[in-house]
Amino acid sequence: MAVLMAVFLAAPAAAVHPPDVPAALTVSVEPETVAPGQTVRVRLDLAPVDGVKINRYPQIKLIVDAHEGLVAAAEARVGDARPPSTDTMERGGNYFATVEPVELELTVDSAASSGSHEVEGKLTYFYCVTKNGFFCAPKRTTVSIPLRVR
Repeated sequence: MAVLMAVFLAAPAAAVHPPDVPAALTVSVEPETVAPGQTVRVRLDLAPVDGVKINRYPQIKLIVDAHEGLVAAAEARVGDARPPSTDTMERGGNYFATVEPVELELTVDSAASSGSHEVEGKLTYFYCVTKNGFFCAPKRTTVSIPLRVR
């Protein structure tokens, strides 16, 4: 973590303006319609914009808090749980070549009401802007997960 922080602090923050949206997000749910008491698989894909790299460490994290009468709490992580070695950092090896999807299972409450629902998730990831300078930062955003209960 100290190596990662040194990279963040060494970046000329004034020279680079981070994008408001460093990566496009796509959420899909399978099955699209579920019965109360069943489980759905949520897949979240991140596609970094041009000039942005998504870090392997710290991990990409998607957290869904429990919503009483709808879904149980769930969490998924993708990436490396440990900081990369100094050699790996120097070679630029802390970035995903292709970002792995974040996959999460949500258990629908047996008392869930039928209809369309939106479940809120919290996504956190770190990214670096490698175009026109160098800037690294965390990104926290809310993700809407569509859930249709029959």
